[in-house]
Amino acid sequence: MKLLNYRYLDKNSLVEFIQNREIINSNSLLIQLFYSNSNTRDLYKVKEELKEILPNASIVGTSTAGVISNGEMLDDNITISFSIFESSTTKSMGYKNLSVDEIIKNLSTDIIVSDTKLLIIFANTFKFNSVELLQKLAKQFPQIVLAGGNAGDDFKFESCKVFSNSENDSDVVVACINSKILNVETKYLLNWQTVGQEMIVTKAVDNIIYEINNKKVLDIYEYYLGKNIADNILQYGREFPLMFNPDGVDVARAPIAVNDDGSLVLAGNIKEGCRVKFGYANIEYIEDYNHNFLLKENEYLSEAIYIYSCSARRSMLNNYLNDELSIINKIAPTSGFITYGEFFHDGKSCSNNLLNITTTYVVLNEHKAIKKVDRPKEHMIKDKRDITLKALTTLIKKTSEDLNENISYLDQFKEIVNNASIISITDKKGIITEVNDNFIKLSGYQRDELIGKSHNVIRDKNMSKEVFKNLWSTIKSGKVWKGIVTNRAKDGSLYYVISEIAPIFYSDGSFREFLSIRIDITELEEYRALLKNELDSSLDYTRQYENGISSMVPIVKTDIDNKINFVNEAFSKISGYKLDDLVGLDCSKLRDKKHISEDDCQSISDEVKKNITFKKLFTNLTEDGSEYITDILFYPIVDKDKNVIEIVQIMHDVSEIYQLNKELTDTQKEVVLTMGAIGETRSKETGLHVKRVAEYSYLLAILYGLNEEEASLLKQASPMHDIGKVGIADNILNKPGKLTKEEFEIMKTHTDLGYEMLKHSQRPILKASAIVARTHHEKWNGSGYPRGLSGEDIPIFGRITAVADVFDALGHDRVYKKAWKLEDILNLLNEEKGKHFDPKIVSLFIENIDNFLKIRDSMQDTF
Repeated sequence: MKLLNYRYLDKNSLVEFIQNREIINSNSLLIQLFYSNSNTRDLYKVKEELKEILPNASIVGTSTAGVISNGEMLDDNITISFSIFESSTTKSMGYKNLSVDEIIKNLSTDIIVSDTKLLIIFANTFKFNSVELLQKLAKQFPQIVLAGGNAGDDFKFESCKVFSNSENDSDVVVACINSKILNVETKYLLNWQTVGQEMIVTKAVDNIIYEINNKKVLDIYEYYLGKNIADNILQYGREFPLMFNPDGVDVARAPIAVNDDGSLVLAGNIKEGCRVKFGYANIEYIEDYNHNFLLKENEYLSEAIYIYSCSARRSMLNNYLNDELSIINKIAPTSGFITYGEFFHDGKSCSNNLLNITTTYVVLNEHKAIKKVDRPKEHMIKDKRDITLKALTTLIKKTSEDLNENISYLDQFKEIVNNASIISITDKKGIITEVNDNFIKLSGYQRDELIGKSHNVIRDKNMSKEVFKNLWSTIKSGKVWKGIVTNRAKDGSLYYVISEIAPIFYSDGSFREFLSIRIDITELEEYRALLKNELDSSLDYTRQYENGISSMVPIVKTDIDNKINFVNEAFSKISGYKLDDLVGLDCSKLRDKKHISEDDCQSISDEVKKNITFKKLFTNLTEDGSEYITDILFYPIVDKDKNVIEIVQIMHDVSEIYQLNKELTDTQKEVVLTMGAIGETRSKETGLHVKRVAEYSYLLAILYGLNEEEASLLKQASPMHDIGKVGIADNILNKPGKLTKEEFEIMKTHTDLGYEMLKHSQRPILKASAIVARTHHEKWNGSGYPRGLSGEDIPIFGRITAVADVFDALGHDRVYKKAWKLEDILNLLNEEKGKHFDPKIVSLFIENIDNFLKIRDSMQDTF
């Protein structure tokens, strides 16, 4: 067989093409007629010309979202595909206003015969639900291959046309190819990857979906993909289909219409109870996998290939789809169209499926292939948009993998600590927010009896109030407190714990929670009490107690003048000193010079001499000068008259923990800096713009009354306000003149693009950045975008950044304008007070304009 494509010009050139190619009028000729953005009247005129010239040929045709011809995508044309068979016959038929059962009955009697090998089916997307036809054909004719798809209408999503020899405006048309020797293979390419949470379809009827996870389907799209996607679901949402895997075939369902009740019409049925995820195109994976798959699966040249590829795939992949089609065309001449849903026959399960986001293709041969495919060594050259898209999707994938790996490691570390310790977490007021099972077991209280309460519920009232006063003073100053605490269980019994309480901070330095880790020493304390009653001398007792503990942890003992009079083997090992070299040494000689300059050793000595247990984190130096970090409990030893005579230092080596924390913190900062760098280099604005906006935002936040933690967080987050512009094409982003209405709509999407890039992180700076990216173009009177928020419904971070961004943008040259005078900028801010901007923020800004001008003048762009 042969496959020839002709782009229609006029009747004379059509006749000349048919004559020159020696296309013979017979029932062995199948004509597929595809059109894009063409007048229906002209189309039917072409069909009548074909019927006149080739009356015995079978004709089927469809409107499209793009024509595929010889490995290329074409728009705004009528293309005629001639399939010339040698040993096969064809027949076509169009059906209108018939039920599926009536159509199948007619096919059985008038079309399908014993040697039918292939059915080509085109369906009217908006009038005919093709799923029922596909399923019933599979049940009645499981061995017959079918292909084709739902008609397109050039992304208008309004109406489409399918037709045959006999019927101009059909619901569905079918072309049948009968042969004893024709070999037919169907294949498809998808390779979209699923992302996010698995969800359950909770309400759906046929191809209409109402609810997911018991929420309105559009609310789900808005929650995970943003309001801009939900509000423009047919334009953008089709690139993020719902995906599932029935019968081992990856199936995607993209929306093709929105009903008045907010439900979505999908390009294929979906069942209630179906578990779905959003699909996502990883460009690097798709490009490499499809390239290798096509060449591996098709070693020899074939005679013809019919391609039916999804419109959403075209929208997302752009030139990468051209690459895909080009490779297929090296296997055989190709023809087909861009569909609103592709029909695919799976030979293994003998099932027919309506797919989305795929490229399905049918390989046809009447003779055995003997010539090998000429394999391209490189991919097609892509334009800047394609390269950027690939880089961004790869960045998202790699960043997500790295963060997931860190989270997995931290979860394992947390589990180990959780199993080995007694843990509680409180807010800044000391109210318990979480306890682990060991805490519950030791205290005797249930979790719901502890959450929301303070630790007073377990505290022994006989403990000195000074201990807790010192505890709170220490941890509120940002330091770690460690000491022995007596608690009382629910049954009234006492238990003793060594408690280490530390403030935990977010990566930006703002407070998060207090973490308390305890070790149960009840048995040791009870044993100490027993010894104390039996021994004559308190001092003798303490020495015995000291010996018992020193075998387990590094211990240093000093006199009240800080001279070392005892160390154990454990300390000798971590410090690198010999035992004899340490005795008599002033313990300050073991400390890093920063502790010496701050006189920490003397300060602690003064406190412990008051018979107060003290806890301090020290950086120490080994004998060879290396650093190691210890968490030290300074414990006073008293004589029988309660006079402090010695100080025991009980140590815990935390060097590895602090190094791990530093590495994780550095990783988080690197991610943030990398994303900020992308934003700075994407457009032609200077990096000083985002730095000035950061400083303006910080100052405005302080003036507005935000605390230092909140203001610092905004300062770090505001530079990412325009990170979403990495997804905006250069010709729009850097256009020197005014944007068109359509271009501005695309530009507006940078807010949701930035939000989508950042929102999944649990890191405070990225969460704050996501809020700024999404809301800095909202307006006080509700006329902003992307969500039309108004007044104080707009997060304060977005309201502050809006003023800072506009002030700096107007005051500096851009590709599309010159810098404004200061007087004009201030007049604009006053005019837009209460309209565009929060009136309080504008007033604060103008009242303190001199301070903002100092910031501006200290960071001027230089060229």
